Amino acid sequence: MGHRVIRVTALFLATGALGSSLGSTSPPTTARASHVSLTAAVPSDEPDPRPEHIRLITPAPVPSAVPTAPLASAARPVAAVRPIPVPAIEAHEVALINLDTGRFLWQSNAHARWAPASLTKIFTAMVAVDLMRMNATVTVPVSIRQLPADSTFMGLTPGERLTVRELMFGIFLSSGNDAAETLASAVTSRSMFIAAMNAKAARLGLRDTHFVNPTGLSEAGLYSSAYDLALAATYLESHYGSLVSVGATAALTIPATATHKAYALVNINKLLRSYPGTYGLKTGWTEVALGCLITASSRGGHRLLAVLLGAPNGTAYEAMPKILDYGFELIGVLPRPAP
Repeated sequence: MGHRVIRVTALFLATGALGSSLGSTSPPTTARASHVSLTAAVPSDEPDPRPEHIRLITPAPVPSAVPTAPLASAARPVAAVRPIPVPAIEAHEVALINLDTGRFLWQSNAHARWAPASLTKIFTAMVAVDLMRMNATVTVPVSIRQLPADSTFMGLTPGERLTVRELMFGIFLSSGNDAAETLASAVTSRSMFIAAMNAKAARLGLRDTHFVNPTGLSEAGLYSSAYDLALAATYLESHYGSLVSVGATAALTIPATATHKAYALVNINKLLRSYPGTYGLKTGWTEVALGCLITASSRGGHRLLAVLLGAPNGTAYEAMPKILDYGFELIGVLPRPAP
């Protein structure tokens, strides 16, 4: 038992030293969102906005001379680690994960089932990519006219034909319910598409997630949790690089073609402009779900992902920076740079 304690203590000390040394690395420039033109700057293989992992090279230990003084006199006290206070967040639940390690740094009520609002659309996007190529062309259905007039739209017109890639920008930048419904009925029935969303959640081992529509509009039987959404977003981060690039786009102009009108899209995710290092991922709000966010951010070569559900109206964008600052401080990364 004594040997186990010594090894665990050494592991914690080594981990702290590693976080301190990596924290001094300058943030990657690829994490910055920018305004792009779809035809000119978004090729079929998008650049990955996520920072590269840092490879740490540890020098071999150099033998030192045996001290002449007794061992007891050479011992130095270990400074106590300053406790980092957990931020006060007014929300139903929170989950914070270190994307570099896949470990959760903080959870608050994270397994409670809650309406996910438009965070649902990360599953809509993943399943659409599973079923179709990004350059495939699909037709906007007449059914989009049944969507609530006060919900979020890309601005599609029934009968228009757009690529899957163009519709993804409508989902992530505008949180367009019309884009989500178009993808859900493009190559299969809407009900089969929703079944595929639930099947994907099951394959990821998510026990508190169930979908009944591709948009996230409040409906009985639609629920998820901060924990489940953090796992799903982490999976998207590592397996759907094209979607990560879309989510990191601050603004986009889609030129008119023979099959659709022009679109000028601005990402409604305010953190892309206000919190340095943010490169996604999804926003959400309904009267039932309240404010919801999935945010990916990088600093000092390290990446965090946080999920916030049920924040009172107007407070989500104030709460998320506190969560991310707390996470970066936990792993010993430099303070937040000025925007």
